[in-house]
Amino acid sequence: MSVETALAQLLRMIYRRALKLAALPEDERDLHYDRIRLSCCGAAERIGQNPDEAAATANSMVEFTRAMVGIIEVGGEPDAGPTPNWPQSNSSTIWY
Repeated sequence: MSVETALAQLLRMIYRRALKLAALPEDERDLHYDRIRLSCCGAAERIGQNPDEAAATANSMVEFTRAMVGIIEVGGEPDAGPTPNWPQSNSSTIWY
């Protein structure tokens, strides 16, 4: 798999997760962010990052996801959704 393909899949996965999180009340999101953090930290360690680097990577992913949720909330018009140009994929997600 190319780096570009992997990045596109990752961005789609984050976007889908952010859409789900944006639909939740704010006080119910922290558990989901913790799960994202744990998943990313484990994945980063599996690809060879030491625990400190993996934790930093996971925190960055959570902050990126939070930012995406914020963007979705600001632009959350009733008919808003992916544009026709948004890449589609049938890839599965590892986040719960």
